[in-house]
Amino acid sequence: MKNIISIFLLVFSLTIYSQNEKMEIQEYKYIVDSIYSTNIKDYRTVKVYLPTDYSEKQKYPIIFSLDGEWMFEPTVSESKILMDFDVIPKSIIVGVFHKNRNEDLGINWKTGEFEKNSMNFYNFLEQELIPKINSTYSSSGFNILVGHSNSATFSAKVLTQKGQPFQGFIALSQNLFGNQLQEYIKFTKETFNNIIFYFVASGKRDATPRIESGMKLDSLFKINQNKNFRTQHSLYDADHSGIAGKGLNNGISYIFSEYKHYNDWNDKLIDSLLAKNISSINFINKHSKKMKDIYGIDFKVNQDDLSLMQAMTQNDNDIKAVQDYEIEHFGKSKDFYATYAQFYEYSKSYDKALEYWSINLENYYKENTSFFYYRRPIDLIYKKMNDPNKAIEFAEKWKEKAPEFSPYFNLKIANIALESNIRRKRGLKAIQEYIKNYEEGLSINLEKAKEIETKLNR
Repeated sequence: MKNIISIFLLVFSLTIYSQNEKMEIQEYKYIVDSIYSTNIKDYRTVKVYLPTDYSEKQKYPIIFSLDGEWMFEPTVSESKILMDFDVIPKSIIVGVFHKNRNEDLGINWKTGEFEKNSMNFYNFLEQELIPKINSTYSSSGFNILVGHSNSATFSAKVLTQKGQPFQGFIALSQNLFGNQLQEYIKFTKETFNNIIFYFVASGKRDATPRIESGMKLDSLFKINQNKNFRTQHSLYDADHSGIAGKGLNNGISYIFSEYKHYNDWNDKLIDSLLAKNISSINFINKHSKKMKDIYGIDFKVNQDDLSLMQAMTQNDNDIKAVQDYEIEHFGKSKDFYATYAQFYEYSKSYDKALEYWSINLENYYKENTSFFYYRRPIDLIYKKMNDPNKAIEFAEKWKEKAPEFSPYFNLKIANIALESNIRRKRGLKAIQEYIKNYEEGLSINLEKAKEIETKLNR
C-alpha cells in the first residue's frame, strides 16, 4: 500500500457578522490521504478528522464512514456535538470515498454474497485501511462502520464475516438480499469475546423492501438473547435520505451507550450501592475498567462522577478516601475545603467540619463574594455544636477581616445574643451598628432591626 498524498486541509464554516462584532462559528481540520490498495488495485481517498485536543498519549475509537462524499461531513458534525457534550468519548472519524460505489459496495441480490469488487473493497478495509489508520493515529482498537443505503447493506454483510474488525455498526436504510437474514440469525448464536453493537434505522416513507428488512430485524432484535451482541432498531417518519439525518446521531449515541458518567442525582443507584456495601470509588474504578474493556479508552472521571462519590460518603473514612481520590485526579479546587466541610457536617463530624470551614476562610476570604462561607461555620458552631459564645467570637473575628460583610455579621451576632440570652451588650452594639449603617436590600428592614434592639435593651 502506498500513501501518495498527505495534506492538511482547513475547512472553515460560515463567519457571521452582527452589528457590533464578528463571530466565528466553527473550524474543522481534516487530513486527506489518497491510498493505493493492492486489493482494489486502485487508489481510494480518505479524510480523517481528529478531535481538537488530539494527543498521541490518548486512545481513540475510530468511526469509519462509508459514502464519504456525503456521509463524512454529517458524521463529523454529529460526532463532534456528542463529543463536546461528553455523550461519547473523543473519537477519530475516517471518511472513505468511492470512485464507483456500486462496485465497492455491491451485494448480489440473489445470493446476498459479496460481489468480486466489493469483496476486494472489504479486504481493503480490513487488511489495508484499518492497519494504516492504526499505525498512523492513536487508535483504541474499537472500530465503528457507518453506512447509508447501499453502504448500509454492505455494512450488514461485513457484520457477519468471520474475524471482521468492527465492533459497532450503524446501518441507515439498509436492504437485505439473498441469505443475509439467515447469516444474521446464525451470527447471533455465536460467542463473542467482546461486545458488538448493531444499530439499524428505517423510514416509514422509504422503499418497501428496505422497510421490510428493517422490521424483520426489529422482530429478531426483540428476541435477541446474546448478551455480547447489542441491537437496536429505530423507525422514523422519514424518507430515504431523511433516515440518515434523523438516525445518525441516535446510531452513534447507541454505539456508545455504555459510555456514561454518573452523578449525585441518581438516588436509585446510590441506594442500591449503599445497600450492597459497594464503595463508590470501587464502582467508578470498575466502570473505568469496563470502558477500557469495551471501547479501549482511558475513561476520564469528571466532576459528576465525583459528586456521586461524595454523595455516598457516610463517615470520616469515606470522606477521606474521596478527598484523596479528588486530589489525585483533579487536584484541590478553590471549593475543596468548603465542599468537604459540608460533607463532614452531614456525617456529624463537627470539629472536622469547622476545621475545613476555617481553612477555606483563611485561604480565600479576600476573594469571597458571598456571606455563605461565613454563615455556614457560624451556624455550625451555634446550632450544631451548641456553643453560642464561640459562634459570636467567630463572627467578630471574621467581621474584622471581612468588613464588607459587616451588616450580616452584626445581624448574626445580635440574633445569637438574643436567642441564647448571652453577651447581650455585644448583641446590642452589633444591631445598633446595623441600624446606623442600614442600606436598602439588607437581610431585614429597619423596623425588624429596631425590634431586635428593643428586645436586647430589656
